[in-house]
Amino acid sequence: MQEDDYKILSLLNEDKSFTKAANRLFMSQPTLSYRIKKIEKEFGIKLINKQGNEFNFTPEGEYLVKFSNKVLFEIQNLKLNINEIREGLKGTIKLGANTNFAIYNMPDLIKSYVENYSDVYMNMTSGWSIEILEQLENSDIDIGIITGDYEWHGERILLKEDPLTIISNQPINLKKLQKEHRIVYKAHQNYNTYIELENSISKAINEWWDERYNTYAKNILQADKIEICKKFVQKDMGYSIVPKSCILEEDLFYTKDLVFKNGHKIMRNTWLFYKESTMNNDMKNFITFCAEYYNSQ
Repeated sequence: MQEDDYKILSLLNEDKSFTKAANRLFMSQPTLSYRIKKIEKEFGIKLINKQGNEFNFTPEGEYLVKFSNKVLFEIQNLKLNINEIREGLKGTIKLGANTNFAIYNMPDLIKSYVENYSDVYMNMTSGWSIEILEQLENSDIDIGIITGDYEWHGERILLKEDPLTIISNQPINLKKLQKEHRIVYKAHQNYNTYIELENSISKAINEWWDERYNTYAKNILQADKIEICKKFVQKDMGYSIVPKSCILEEDLFYTKDLVFKNGHKIMRNTWLFYKESTMNNDMKNFITFCAEYYNSQ
């Protein structure tokens, strides 16, 4: 099979029409039908069942469609990688990061990094910490930046500790906080994963609240994005409790860190996870840079 053959099967499956697929491939419909028969002859199978103007793929045809999509995806990646080499890029680092860290910390970190290592291409994904951890365990990424104290059998570096902080558009009085409305930040959780629940912001806040108050918080709204919570706080809808690193200078909130009665702040640890066995020079440089970057702050 040639690349065009993979495209034919993929587009036929997508368009459900010989005419549309032929037009997108800039070939005549008879030519497309001929290529289908040639593929069938090559593998000794029947790809398509026709019923009037409609058709459907046979089980063998469906398998070849899936295979074709996979091949086309790999060909596209190959072309991108070749272009990167042609442009003089030395290597690629596949990086995953907790969403909040990716939004509020990664831009400055990566900007500083590429000023020193401009010949490295960064491929970054974001998501829940448990998702990033799973991607790292499956070797879908090279390095994972994760918030929370998760079990990890590879190497790790503590990048930063981040307090949980009350934000409000009005001065904060802890003695009256239970009477104020709260805008709840609660990211979507994978409820099948107990370890994610154990590392959640909600669990830490509840422990602090239960120690201090004997009544429920007056929650009036829940949002899964910190940016949304901040917008409602700015509108004087109530207070919220978020990681301190997500507060920008221009936010102009009143703030107060959560502190247990024994004086201990509630801190969220952010770690850089990696596998020593998969290290290359580009990854080593990035990991060293991250450690020095946060040690200097």
